[in-house]
Amino acid sequence: MSTSLEADLENDIIFGVYAPGTRITEDSVMAHYGAKRHAVRSAFAQLEARGLLVHRPNRGVEVVEFTPDEVDALYDVRIVLETAAAARTPLPVAPKVIQQLEDICRKHADAVEREEFREVFWLNQEFHELQFSCCDNPRLTALISVHARMAQPIRVVKYEDRAHMATVIAQHRAIIAAMRGTSQQAYIDATREHLPASAEAYRLLHTRRFGNARASR
Repeated sequence: MSTSLEADLENDIIFGVYAPGTRITEDSVMAHYGAKRHAVRSAFAQLEARGLLVHRPNRGVEVVEFTPDEVDALYDVRIVLETAAAARTPLPVAPKVIQQLEDICRKHADAVEREEFREVFWLNQEFHELQFSCCDNPRLTALISVHARMAQPIRVVKYEDRAHMATVIAQHRAIIAAMRGTSQQAYIDATREHLPASAEAYRLLHTRRFGNARASR
């Protein structure tokens, strides 16, 4: 179970309070969040396990900074995992689950309209956790969760892009429609189409910031 410090630090990493590549010290976190050292160390360990922080010898703890090639590799894995889960989800999904997905989708769209981006993020997370909980392979569902968490800072790069967010909302509705139906291929396709845009946006932003020299390490 996440602690309050862990959740606060995770949110601040995802939303760029700590930019990629930033060094984070125990003392600075203790001062900023009013936390004890043992709690900071525990939060660091949990966020490192989730792929948000990395411990570098002689440099300490830093926020993970992906190259575009690393993002592409991560999203390749996500496509494999998430389409595999779609293929292993019994259809149609129970009406109760469809109703829950529709409720989350409405709340997500409302949060987008209000530009409450942290709320947008966590509602999106809730939507996909419920979506993939319908897969009949729990190990596959767990792997999807791990890789989705790694991608968290990547996904937020286009939240202020209204056209992009309208597409995301439409894709959520397409996923729900496919889960209500009986075509496995339609559900697989809806799941696959939802993934690439954030990775493409990250590559563009990275190139604008660094040029092509740091596209890979």
